[in-house]
Amino acid sequence: MKKKDHSQSILNNEQTESAKIVRDLELLAMVRTKFSSERSLLAWMRTSVSLFTFGFTIIKFIDHLGKKQKGVQFLEEPYTLGLILICVGILVLVPVVVQHVRRVRRAKELGMPTISGFSLPIGAATVLFVIGIVTLIGIV
Repeated sequence: MKKKDHSQSILNNEQTESAKIVRDLELLAMVRTKFSSERSLLAWMRTSVSLFTFGFTIIKFIDHLGKKQKGVQFLEEPYTLGLILICVGILVLVPVVVQHVRRVRRAKELGMPTISGFSLPIGAATVLFVIGIVTLIGIV
């Protein structure tokens, strides 16, 4: 009888340990998903910066050429292209941040622990959005 109880105890311990391992693996998967979401957000932020700095450069280059070569009339298309690039660079941040926030909330609902109440990538995206708007207002 004791042998049966001992083997049952060993079996229960093994099941408890495997349950802990499964929970740990699920937690690690959620953390990897959160980091993956942050990498995606940062990549989109980089793309956004590239778009609106390229648009700003086009506009400033056309302005510079206009001042340097007086009397020469430039087309409006490069200026319009620059404004479109700036607007796209700014507006692409909104759905990307919303998607990131939804993913993080979903991970928290599934039990991922919160390390900090402030998300640095979201703060940086917000600052980037404000800089883009200020740049756009300064040009227009």
